[in-house]
Amino acid sequence: MGRIFRYTILIFAVVGASSVSAQENARPNATIDFSLYPYQRTVEDDVDFSVTMNASLPGRFSYFGYVNMQGVATSGSTSFARSEQNLRYTMSDKLPVDLNIQGVFAGGAGDDFYQLGFSWRVHDTAPWRDFFARINLIYRMNFHLKRYSVDDAGAWQMEHFFKMTFPSLSERLYLSGFVDQTFNQELPETLPDSPIIAEVQLGVRMFDHFYAITEYRVNQRRVGDEKNLAIGIEYKVRW
Repeated sequence: MGRIFRYTILIFAVVGASSVSAQENARPNATIDFSLYPYQRTVEDDVDFSVTMNASLPGRFSYFGYVNMQGVATSGSTSFARSEQNLRYTMSDKLPVDLNIQGVFAGGAGDDFYQLGFSWRVHDTAPWRDFFARINLIYRMNFHLKRYSVDDAGAWQMEHFFKMTFPSLSERLYLSGFVDQTFNQELPETLPDSPIIAEVQLGVRMFDHFYAITEYRVNQRRVGDEKNLAIGIEYKVRW
């Protein structure tokens, strides 16, 4: 429970900082998503509850993080699965590049590590900005080039994130997801050289801040259970 307590304190600190920023700018500066997945098609002990947060902070800083849990809706035996905490710094309003520090915390001992790198807002890059705006697509690439870890100090990671809306069809609909791939990591022979973890989520707003969500997951680190389909509900808080 020590990790959960620390993450709770961190979230409250971010909420407080973003609330100050919102008062200064008179616009929403943070979102928190609570997602519950009572249906797991093939992997019953997969993540079934998550809390995700985005926030604009004072200055050029921003925050993104999540906490994943297992057993909340499926087994009743709750356990911590994984968390990522990111602090970004925008170097210039004219450059679509952010510096990023990321902390990754996983269930079990000795699995925590930190990464340094940069994030490229592809959708905000001048030659393609109008194109991405027309198709309502946000696309970001993260390059974590330096890892601080006991076992995998030479590893590095590339991440893709996207979110797309469809206003011509419905204002209630969105599609989002990510692909993470780690390179130069010492792994068991049963795993691929550069394993991929990916998720694609389709969400439909039902009423107020409640969404019905379907999530397709691929985890190449989970031998024999690489693919899963999860269905659930999501509650979004914005301010």
